Amino acid sequence: MKTPVPDPAPGARIPAPAVHKLLAWSDFEIVLVVAQVGQLSRAAEALAMSHVTLLRKLASIETRLKARLFDRARGHYTPTAAGDELITAARSMAPLARQAEMKVIGQDLRPSGPVRITAAGVLVGHAMPPVLRQFATSFPEVTLELLATRDLVSLTRREADVAFRISDRVPDWLVGRQLALLDFKIYGLRHDGLKPKLQTHQALARQKRWIAFESDARELKFDRWLLDHVPDSSVNLRVDSFEHALAMLRADLGIALLPAFLENSCPELQPLSAAIPELRTPLWVITHKELSQTMRIKVVMQAIGPALAHAVKVPAGKSQGLTAHG
Repeated sequence: MKTPVPDPAPGARIPAPAVHKLLAWSDFEIVLVVAQVGQLSRAAEALAMSHVTLLRKLASIETRLKARLFDRARGHYTPTAAGDELITAARSMAPLARQAEMKVIGQDLRPSGPVRITAAGVLVGHAMPPVLRQFATSFPEVTLELLATRDLVSLTRREADVAFRISDRVPDWLVGRQLALLDFKIYGLRHDGLKPKLQTHQALARQKRWIAFESDARELKFDRWLLDHVPDSSVNLRVDSFEHALAMLRADLGIALLPAFLENSCPELQPLSAAIPELRTPLWVITHKELSQTMRIKVVMQAIGPALAHAVKVPAGKSQGLTAHG
C-alpha cells in the first residue's frame, strides 16, 4: 500500500522537475572521433581543440548521461556498451550533418544578400562611387547599404558588417587589412593664373582664413593636429568633417586640411603645403571575426578593398610636395 503524499502547504514553492540536458551533435561527434582514433591526443587534433578541452567535454558528456563511455587502458580508449550506443547513433547522424553543411556552404558560394558598409564621409563622397558601380556589375545579388560616419561606433554596436576606416590602428577584436597610406595637405581654392608656392604649415597657420574642426573635437588625430597647430585667432569657420570642410573651401570661405586623394576628383583644389609627414594615415578594411568567412562579406572585402586602394592613390607628381617655403 502506497503511503499518501501530503498536499503542499499553501504558498509553498514546488520544486521544478529536473530537466535532462540533451546531447548536441557536437557531443556525438566527440564520442565518434575518440572511438575512431582511440587516443585522446589524436582525437583532440582531429577536432581542432586542446587535449584539456576535449578531456573536459568528454567528462561532461559522461556526467550528463551518468554512464562511462570508454574504458581507458595505457592511453587507449575502448568504447563500453554505452559508448557503442552513442557511436552507432553518431554514425547514422554524420552523413546527414555533412550533407546539410555542404548544402549551406554551396548556397553561400553564390554571394547574395545585404552587406552594411560604414566609411568616412569623404571616402563615400569621392572615392567609393565608381568602385561601388563596378562592384554592383560584378555581384548584382549583393545589396549594399552605405553609412557615412567618422568613427567606429556603428561597427562596435554591430550596426554594420564592413568598415573602411582612416585610422592608425583598429581594435583587436576586428579583422581586416591595411589597403593604403593616405597623405594630407593644406589646400585652398584654385584661381586661374595663380599658382602659389608651397608653404610650411607653420606659415599657413598664421593666415586668418582657416576652416577647422569643432573646438571640442579631439577623438581623431586630425582634430588634435589642427587644435595644436592652428590658433583660434586664425580660424574663420568650424565644421564637423572633411566632407564639409571641402564644401566650404569650394565656396571660397578659406583654407583647410584635406586628404590628398581628393586631388583626383577635385581639380579646383590648390595645394598650399607639401604632404604633412606626421598625418600620413593607413586606410583599413575591417569586419567582425565571425563574419569574415561569410561569402558576401569576403567578396566585399576582396573586391572593394583593392579597388578603393587604387582610387585613393595619388599620382607621384601630385603626392610629392616639393620644397615648401616659409
